[in-house]
Amino acid sequence: MPDYPWLERPREYRVSPRFLAGPTHTGDPGLQPLIDAGWNFSRDDLDNVFVTTPDHTVRCGFLPEGEHGELWSISAHTHAFAPPQWLITFDLQAPPEIVGEFTTALAAVHANDPDTVLGGSARIGLDTTNDLLRSGWRIDPGPSDTAFQTPDRLVTLHRRRGHLRHEAEMAGDTERWLFEVGPPEHRWYATASSNVPDQLLGALATAVANPAPVERYLRPSALNRLPRQAIAVPVAPTPLEISRIQAATARSLAASRRPASALAYTTATGPPAPRQSALAGRSH
Repeated sequence: MPDYPWLERPREYRVSPRFLAGPTHTGDPGLQPLIDAGWNFSRDDLDNVFVTTPDHTVRCGFLPEGEHGELWSISAHTHAFAPPQWLITFDLQAPPEIVGEFTTALAAVHANDPDTVLGGSARIGLDTTNDLLRSGWRIDPGPSDTAFQTPDRLVTLHRRRGHLRHEAEMAGDTERWLFEVGPPEHRWYATASSNVPDQLLGALATAVANPAPVERYLRPSALNRLPRQAIAVPVAPTPLEISRIQAATARSLAASRRPASALAYTTATGPPAPRQSALAGRSH
């Protein structure tokens, strides 16, 4: 490794699972599906970006200069000046490709029947949680919430029980659903409020847990900043790199086969989401 890492030539890597790949400098992957669907685009003086349906009832904000901890805020309203019916957020470390998968689903649902976007949660997320359990997720009931966790323990979905004030949810003070993604030292968060329609909640869970790889241009020294559970494959690897990747994959598989009792597990009691500096990049 060179003595001056900034002189290293960046290379293209395919990082998997994608929810461990980290953010990029742009919000384009999350915004483009909505723009392609004909939604309106605008930007404020601080470089925050907003994409809305033509009637302004569904809104997506990419907020690198936002006042709160989230980078992405998505909401639905009965009319242009109505308070939000529901709210979904992603924090600063969320890979934008995950947001893009969700906004693709959102645009498709809205195009098919705009009323279903405002319909609320008829089954209170039961379809989504049942699908997760059928896919091998584990359930862990706690005193104030129920946690659903992937077998590798890298994605946890908390469902907060009890009555929640709608105003508090829309202000971001609490949430019905909280995704914790990644190991503790590399964790990011997404939230969803009580009234998110079941179809969209399912799309959100699918997008967050999708392990498909994504491309990242990284300097070799930056690979050490990825979570140890992430696998970064050079797009054109050398034979030596292939052998190292195979060895890393073997170690990862061996660790995943340990008994569940040997794996650490903690349940969050609320969204920690520490305040972080805004992303420096610009989108459209």
